[in-house]
Amino acid sequence: MRKFEFKKPFEEVEIAGKVYRIEFNDDKIHEYQEKFHSLGADVQELLNVDETKLTKEEREKHFEKGKQLVCNAIDMLLGEGSFDELYEKSGRSIINMYNLVEFLAEVVNERSAQNREEKRQQYVKPKRRVNQK
Repeated sequence: MRKFEFKKPFEEVEIAGKVYRIEFNDDKIHEYQEKFHSLGADVQELLNVDETKLTKEEREKHFEKGKQLVCNAIDMLLGEGSFDELYEKSGRSIINMYNLVEFLAEVVNERSAQNREEKRQQYVKPKRRVNQK
């Protein structure tokens, strides 16, 4: 008898001693694509600001906007409220949180690349060689 097993539509990651689940069902993948697209534009906008020309109040707003972008990305991937919990565990370090977002982006990109390769393999069959000796 042949048997078929579904692959798990999620990836588990351990962060600061706790296991989190990143979902990869169709709805979540679509959500990630939409939000990462807008996140990229927002991050680029933040990077284009010359902080040396900002007032103290403007620098604080700029920092909070960057923190909110990180919060949105982490909560989207790991679940609502995850940012606050992990921010405390990170020692209230936004740099640690940026590093976490980079790590999570790698996980998502690796999974997406794996899915694309599997789909490609389904459609690309090895060529049969004729007159092989």
